[in-house]
Amino acid sequence: MADVLSSFNFDTNFEEHKIYGTARVYRHSKNEFVIDSDEGRQIASDPSIYGTAFEEANLKLARAAVKFMKDAGLLDGNVVMQHVLRASLGYRIRDALYETGKEFREVWTRPVYSYTSYRAHTVDDLNISYDEPTAMPDAGEFYLLKPDTEATGFTSLKILDNFFKKCRMPECRVKTLVLYGFISKIAIDRIREYLSQRGIPVISIAIENITPLSENGYDMPLYGIDEQAYSSRGEKKRLAAAVPMQVLRSMLNSYYPGMDQPGDWSDRQKALYDGMAWNPVDPLVHLNRSLKMLERVRTLNRQEEWYSELHEKIYVKLRERLAEEIKKNSP
Repeated sequence: MADVLSSFNFDTNFEEHKIYGTARVYRHSKNEFVIDSDEGRQIASDPSIYGTAFEEANLKLARAAVKFMKDAGLLDGNVVMQHVLRASLGYRIRDALYETGKEFREVWTRPVYSYTSYRAHTVDDLNISYDEPTAMPDAGEFYLLKPDTEATGFTSLKILDNFFKKCRMPECRVKTLVLYGFISKIAIDRIREYLSQRGIPVISIAIENITPLSENGYDMPLYGIDEQAYSSRGEKKRLAAAVPMQVLRSMLNSYYPGMDQPGDWSDRQKALYDGMAWNPVDPLVHLNRSLKMLERVRTLNRQEEWYSELHEKIYVKLRERLAEEIKKNSP
């Protein structure tokens, strides 16, 4: 662990803020928080978790996140939830909020990249393929909740721009935007800058850590070598998250460096809603991609001075789990 800590520039400047059972919320700055739990660490560290286990883990974590939102006053008064299809429902904030009995409005939007977007989120070349009419509160300000994976933040800019085009009436006033999910520092800054022009604050609740972002605009590791930087120009660029030390100490025992924490988020779910219907998911998409990524980053890692026997044990364990799940789901 000492070699990793000395080799990567982690930001561990956090203070413990709230405790909800086994979940903990840490404050990084006035409006930046990290929520940690066993379930969150498992989702971030183990790509072999998908389907029912994945959704149940997300729901348990979402329940703690909703309790924090309530305690922080982020559910007071009117609430609108902006869904970004197809990923957002996997975070289970909608279900956890329903369980509390809190009434809220919902907006459903599906953005689509005009090119293959897997591990290639570098430009804001997006189109809206589905956009349900906005259900705005009758009057007054409201909190806008947006559960989603925030990598570059480009998708959020497109979604929010679309939202505000429909939010022109005097009674349509966003008090605060609340982000929840796997979130990069780059995305937080980009979204905050965009909304500062409207005088709207942004509160982010990131799962386990505020991630760095690979040069491909997609991979969100806890730490590791940027695979994109190496494959494009041979540079072993080191990435490290903003993460509470307690969380980091725990995750170093299960996370393999360089792996994308959210993974192929949509394809880890059981089914996907596209605005019109629920569509089945082929888990082999996420599982095969994860195994290939694991092998690529191991090639980069294994000769590094900070690489240890523990890293190799984590690699072997993840490889075996992924291979088992691939075999189980193969025809």
